[in-house]
Amino acid sequence: MLDTILHGSELKSLAAEIKDAELQVLECQRMVIVRADTLMQKTQQQMTAPASLLLAGGIGFVIGELTKSKSFKPHGTIEEPRVAETTDITQTLMRALNQLATINALYTSFRTSMKQTETGTP
Repeated sequence: MLDTILHGSELKSLAAEIKDAELQVLECQRMVIVRADTLMQKTQQQMTAPASLLLAGGIGFVIGELTKSKSFKPHGTIEEPRVAETTDITQTLMRALNQLATINALYTSFRTSMKQTETGTP
């Protein structure tokens, strides 16, 4: 009988530990979802901020200028093959601009998040 009581209490404590662990996992999952939602909202706010939109417009203009083809070509004009050189420069500049835009968005989002954390506002 003593053996049954000991095994019963072990099962209860094991079941209680499992239940506690499950509750902790659920709480962690809920917090991850809440934090992900908050991060998405803050990122969206920063991406629609006037400075970010101005940056995006500037980047779009630069890329448009780099990739714009000349529509007017006089007859008899022979162009030298500079396509490979232009493509390399364009790709390098486009990569650099994309990285700068990403860094800007992440930095402003992080900065806003840190300010709100310091002040204690959600």
